[in-house]
Amino acid sequence: MNQTKTCALAALLLFGAASHVRAEIFAVAELTDLRGNTRFQLCAESEKLKIESELSAETRAFPKALEETKKEWQLNHADSPFPNNRVKPRALRILSTTISRDEAEKLLAQNKGREARARAEKKTEEESVLNMKVTRSRRGGNQAAVERQQREVKEDLEKEAAADKAESILRQKLTAAAGHEVPFYGETPAEPQQKGGGRKKKNK
Repeated sequence: MNQTKTCALAALLLFGAASHVRAEIFAVAELTDLRGNTRFQLCAESEKLKIESELSAETRAFPKALEETKKEWQLNHADSPFPNNRVKPRALRILSTTISRDEAEKLLAQNKGREARARAEKKTEEESVLNMKVTRSRRGGNQAAVERQQREVKEDLEKEAAADKAESILRQKLTAAAGHEVPFYGETPAEPQQKGGGRKKKNK
Protein backbone atom coordinates (compact mmCIF):
# COMPACT_ATOMS: atom_id res chain seq x y z
CA MET A 1 0.00 0.00 0.00
CA ASN A 2 2.77 2.39 0.93
CA GLN A 3 4.54 1.64 -2.33
CA THR A 4 1.34 2.37 -4.30
CA LYS A 5 0.89 5.68 -2.50
CA THR A 6 4.53 6.58 -3.10
CA CYS A 7 4.24 5.86 -6.84
CA ALA A 8 1.02 7.88 -7.10
CA LEU A 9 2.60 10.80 -5.27
CA ALA A 10 5.68 10.67 -7.50
CA ALA A 11 3.48 10.64 -10.62
CA LEU A 12 1.56 13.66 -9.39
CA LEU A 13 4.77 15.53 -8.65
CA LEU A 14 6.17 14.71 -12.08
CA PHE A 15 2.94 15.79 -13.76
CA GLY A 16 2.93 19.02 -11.77
CA ALA A 17 6.57 19.70 -12.61
CA ALA A 18 5.98 19.05 -16.30
CA SER A 19 2.96 21.35 -16.31
CA HIS A 20 4.98 24.04 -14.56
CA VAL A 21 7.80 23.77 -17.11
CA ARG A 22 5.34 23.99 -20.02
CA ALA A 23 3.73 27.07 -18.49
CA GLU A 24 7.11 28.78 -18.11
CA ILE A 25 8.36 28.42 -21.70
CA PHE A 26 8.71 31.77 -23.48
CA ALA A 27 9.26 32.22 -27.21
CA VAL A 28 10.88 35.26 -28.80
CA ALA A 29 9.06 35.60 -32.13
CA GLU A 30 9.75 37.63 -35.24
CA LEU A 31 6.61 38.62 -37.14
CA THR A 32 6.51 40.33 -40.53
CA ASP A 33 3.57 42.20 -42.02
CA LEU A 34 2.41 42.39 -45.65
CA ARG A 35 5.23 44.84 -46.43
CA GLY A 36 7.94 42.85 -44.71
CA ASN A 37 8.13 45.22 -41.75
CA THR A 38 9.29 43.41 -38.63
CA ARG A 39 7.94 43.21 -35.12
CA PHE A 40 9.48 41.23 -32.27
CA GLN A 41 7.20 39.78 -29.63
CA LEU A 42 7.34 37.62 -26.51
CA CYS A 43 4.86 34.74 -26.89
CA ALA A 44 3.42 32.15 -24.56
CA GLU A 45 2.32 28.91 -26.22
CA SER A 46 -1.32 30.02 -26.39
CA GLU A 47 -0.34 33.31 -28.07
CA LYS A 48 1.86 31.45 -30.57
CA LEU A 49 -0.98 29.09 -31.47
CA LYS A 50 -3.36 32.03 -31.94
CA ILE A 51 -0.95 33.80 -34.30
CA GLU A 52 -0.37 30.58 -36.25
CA SER A 53 -4.12 30.11 -36.61
CA GLU A 54 -4.53 33.68 -37.90
CA LEU A 55 -1.67 33.24 -40.36
CA SER A 56 -3.23 30.01 -41.62
CA ALA A 57 -6.54 31.81 -42.30
CA GLU A 58 -4.66 34.64 -44.05
CA THR A 59 -2.71 32.20 -46.22
CA ARG A 60 -5.95 30.65 -47.48
CA ALA A 61 -7.50 34.06 -48.21
CA PHE A 62 -4.37 35.73 -49.61
CA PRO A 63 -4.53 34.70 -53.32
CA LYS A 64 -8.09 35.97 -53.80
CA ALA A 65 -7.46 39.15 -51.78
CA LEU A 66 -4.34 39.86 -53.85
CA GLU A 67 -6.24 39.31 -57.10
CA GLU A 68 -8.96 41.74 -56.00
CA THR A 69 -6.31 44.26 -54.94
CA LYS A 70 -4.65 44.10 -58.36
CA LYS A 71 -7.98 44.70 -60.10
CA GLU A 72 -8.64 47.75 -57.93
CA TRP A 73 -5.09 48.94 -58.54
CA GLN A 74 -5.55 48.77 -62.32
CA LEU A 75 -8.66 50.94 -62.05
CA ASN A 76 -7.14 53.61 -59.81
CA HIS A 77 -3.41 53.46 -60.63
CA ALA A 78 -3.28 52.39 -64.28
CA ASP A 79 -0.17 54.50 -64.88
CA SER A 80 1.80 52.71 -62.15
CA PRO A 81 2.77 49.00 -62.16
CA PHE A 82 1.57 46.91 -59.24
CA PRO A 83 4.43 46.34 -56.75
CA ASN A 84 4.30 42.53 -56.81
CA ASN A 85 7.65 41.91 -55.12
CA ARG A 86 6.98 44.39 -52.29
CA VAL A 87 3.85 42.82 -50.79
CA LYS A 88 3.77 39.28 -49.44
CA PRO A 89 1.93 37.17 -46.84
CA ARG A 90 2.67 37.73 -43.16
CA ALA A 91 5.05 35.32 -41.51
CA LEU A 92 6.08 34.09 -38.05
CA ARG A 93 9.54 32.87 -37.07
CA ILE A 94 10.52 31.67 -33.61
CA LEU A 95 14.00 32.99 -32.86
CA SER A 96 14.50 31.32 -29.50
CA THR A 97 12.73 29.69 -26.57
CA THR A 98 13.66 29.79 -22.90
CA ILE A 99 12.20 29.04 -19.48
CA SER A 100 13.58 32.30 -18.10
CA ARG A 101 11.37 35.35 -18.65
CA ASP A 102 14.28 37.68 -17.87
CA GLU A 103 16.40 36.01 -20.56
CA ALA A 104 13.50 36.15 -23.04
CA GLU A 105 12.96 39.86 -22.39
CA LYS A 106 16.69 40.49 -22.81
CA LEU A 107 16.68 38.69 -26.18
CA LEU A 108 13.56 40.60 -27.18
CA ALA A 109 15.19 43.95 -26.35
CA GLN A 110 18.34 43.00 -28.30
CA ASN A 111 16.37 42.15 -31.43
CA LYS A 112 14.26 45.31 -31.16
CA GLY A 113 17.41 47.38 -30.75
CA ARG A 114 19.08 45.86 -33.82
CA GLU A 115 15.96 46.43 -35.91
CA ALA A 116 15.63 50.06 -34.77
CA ARG A 117 19.30 50.73 -35.57
CA ALA A 118 18.99 49.16 -39.03
CA ARG A 119 15.96 51.33 -39.84
CA ALA A 120 17.68 54.46 -38.57
CA GLU A 121 20.84 53.71 -40.56
CA LYS A 122 18.85 53.17 -43.77
CA LYS A 123 16.93 56.42 -43.29
CA THR A 124 20.13 58.34 -42.53
CA GLU A 125 21.83 56.89 -45.61
CA GLU A 126 18.89 57.87 -47.85
CA GLU A 127 18.81 61.41 -46.46
CA SER A 128 22.57 61.71 -46.86
CA VAL A 129 22.37 60.76 -50.56
CA LEU A 130 19.41 63.06 -51.24
CA ASN A 131 21.11 66.01 -49.51
CA MET A 132 24.44 65.40 -51.20
CA LYS A 133 25.60 68.43 -53.19
CA VAL A 134 28.02 68.52 -56.06
CA THR A 135 31.25 70.27 -55.08
CA ARG A 136 34.31 71.09 -57.16
CA SER A 137 35.85 67.77 -56.23
CA ARG A 138 32.73 65.98 -57.39
CA ARG A 139 32.35 67.59 -60.78
CA GLY A 140 32.65 65.56 -63.96
CA GLY A 141 32.39 61.81 -63.39
CA ASN A 142 31.68 62.23 -59.70
CA GLN A 143 28.75 64.52 -60.44
CA ALA A 144 27.19 61.84 -62.65
CA ALA A 145 27.71 59.27 -59.88
CA VAL A 146 25.99 61.52 -57.32
CA GLU A 147 23.07 62.17 -59.64
CA ARG A 148 22.73 58.43 -60.31
CA GLN A 149 22.68 57.66 -56.59
CA GLN A 150 20.05 60.32 -55.94
CA ARG A 151 17.92 59.07 -58.82
CA GLU A 152 18.08 55.49 -57.52
CA VAL A 153 17.07 56.55 -54.01
CA LYS A 154 14.17 58.64 -55.32
CA GLU A 155 12.96 55.79 -57.53
CA ASP A 156 13.14 53.37 -54.62
CA LEU A 157 11.20 55.76 -52.37
CA GLU A 158 8.53 56.11 -55.07
CA LYS A 159 8.26 52.32 -55.31
CA GLU A 160 8.02 52.08 -51.53
CA ALA A 161 5.22 54.66 -51.51
CA ALA A 162 3.35 52.71 -54.20
CA ALA A 163 3.81 49.50 -52.22
CA ASP A 164 2.42 51.19 -49.10
CA LYS A 165 -0.73 52.12 -51.05
CA ALA A 166 -1.07 48.56 -52.37
CA GLU A 167 -0.55 47.14 -48.88
CA SER A 168 -3.31 49.33 -47.46
CA ILE A 169 -5.81 48.05 -50.04
CA LEU A 170 -4.68 44.44 -49.61
CA ARG A 171 -4.80 44.63 -45.81
CA GLN A 172 -8.42 45.82 -45.86
CA LYS A 173 -9.48 43.01 -48.20
CA LEU A 174 -7.50 40.38 -46.29
CA THR A 175 -8.94 41.54 -42.95
CA ALA A 176 -12.46 41.08 -44.31
CA ALA A 177 -11.68 37.68 -45.86
CA ALA A 178 -9.70 36.22 -42.92
CA GLY A 179 -12.16 37.45 -40.27
CA HIS A 180 -9.62 39.22 -38.06
CA GLU A 181 -7.60 42.43 -38.07
CA VAL A 182 -4.41 42.09 -40.12
CA PRO A 183 -1.72 44.21 -38.42
CA PHE A 184 0.74 46.66 -39.96
CA TYR A 185 4.12 47.09 -38.23
CA GLY A 186 5.62 49.90 -40.32
CA GLU A 187 5.57 53.63 -39.77
CA THR A 188 2.40 55.42 -40.79
CA PRO A 189 3.25 58.18 -43.28
CA ALA A 190 3.21 61.59 -41.59
CA GLU A 191 0.45 63.96 -42.63
CA PRO A 192 1.63 66.94 -44.70
CA GLN A 193 2.36 69.92 -42.48
CA GLN A 194 -0.06 72.80 -42.97
CA LYS A 195 1.30 75.98 -44.41
CA GLY A 196 2.53 78.25 -41.66
CA GLY A 197 2.15 75.47 -39.14
CA GLY A 198 5.84 75.19 -38.29
CA ARG A 199 7.40 76.02 -34.99
CA LYS A 200 7.35 79.64 -34.03
CA LYS A 201 10.68 81.33 -33.78
CA LYS A 202 11.66 82.40 -30.33
CA ASN A 203 12.26 86.10 -29.82
CA LYS A 204 15.86 86.81 -29.05
